[in-house]
Amino acid sequence: MRIAVLDDEPFFRHLLVHSLSRAEGITVAGEHDSAVAFLDALAETQPDAVILDLVLEPGQPLDSPTGGLATGLEVRRRLPTCGIVILSNHASAEVLQRVPQEELGGWAYLLKRRTDDIAEVLHALHATCAGDTMIDPTIIAESATPERLAEALSAHQLRVLRLLAGGASNALIAEQVGASPKSVEHAISGILDQLAIDARDPTTNARVTAAVSYIRLLGATA
Repeated sequence: MRIAVLDDEPFFRHLLVHSLSRAEGITVAGEHDSAVAFLDALAETQPDAVILDLVLEPGQPLDSPTGGLATGLEVRRRLPTCGIVILSNHASAEVLQRVPQEELGGWAYLLKRRTDDIAEVLHALHATCAGDTMIDPTIIAESATPERLAEALSAHQLRVLRLLAGGASNALIAEQVGASPKSVEHAISGILDQLAIDARDPTTNARVTAAVSYIRLLGATA
C-alpha cells in the first residue's frame, strides 16, 4: 500500500512516517507539512491512502481550504478510490459530519494520541482502502447516544453498532460483546432494518451505510 502523510509538526510526522515505513506492505510515497505541497505532489505520489492532520496551523478553522478536511475532499476528487485517514486532537464526530454523505465511504477519523499504537493506524488505513468508514472508538465512548437510536435500538444493538462504526469486524464484535458471530449478524440485520438500509441492494454497502448513518447522527449531536 502506498501512502502519503500531511502534518505540520515535523517531530510527530517523522515519528509516524518512521513507524509506518517499518510496517510490512507499506510504502510511504510522500510526506509534507502544507496542503499546497501535498496536493502538488499527489500526481507523483499516487497514494492508495493518505493520512491528514486536521489542523495544519494554530487557530485554523476546521473548514479552512488549506486544512486537512478540505485536503481530504480534494484528494477524493482527484483519486476517487483513495482512503482518507484524518488525525486530530479534536474529539468530536462533528468533523465527519462535514463530509458529504455520498462521499463518506473510505474515511477514518482517529485521535492523534491513538498513533502511539501503529496497529490502530494500519487498521484505519486498510479499512479506508476497503471502502469502510470508521471513527475513533474513544470518541464514540465519550459521546452521548443519539436520541433516535436510543429509542429504536436495543442496548445490544447499540453496542454492536458502536463497535461497527469504530471499525471492528464481525468476529471482533462477537468477541467484544461475548456473543456468537450468528448473534452479531442477527443484531446487524436488526440495525439495518431500524435504519431503513436495504442489505439486498447491490449498489449499497450495508455496513458502511450503517456506520455512516451512526457517525452523522453522532456528529449532529456534537
